Amino acid sequence: MSQLKLRRKKRSKYEIIHDILDQCQTGSKKTWVMYRANLSYDLTDGYLEELMKLGLVENRDGLYYTTEKGKQLNELLKAWKQKKSELDDITKMIKEILPEDGKRERKAKEAQPEGAKEDEGQVTPEQVPQPQQVPPAPPTS
Repeated sequence: MSQLKLRRKKRSKYEIIHDILDQCQTGSKKTWVMYRANLSYDLTDGYLEELMKLGLVENRDGLYYTTEKGKQLNELLKAWKQKKSELDDITKMIKEILPEDGKRERKAKEAQPEGAKEDEGQVTPEQVPQPQQVPPAPPTS
């Protein structure tokens, strides 16, 4: 597993809004929204304020509820996430066939035989011509 790089995928604003609207379908406290959307308190507060200004969420008796407009957006975001997931899968398959530039260079280096030089343009110490010792000239009279 040391060679395997684990990258955490960042969520888009749409994905976060979908998680919030989904949690507020049946009414939710701010802390529940925070846990469900995996956000900090400040981010949760900011998103809820923005969604309330847009009329997508409303606060009744300390609970946040998704409005009808919010439910419509949530359905659209659900479809968007599904399509995005499908496109991500297709992109992954394309990258397996057409590796990116860095990957191509790595694969080319891996494919070189062990005795091959890494960079043909570089001169190695063995290739530097050594000065030849010239015998001294005979004395002239």
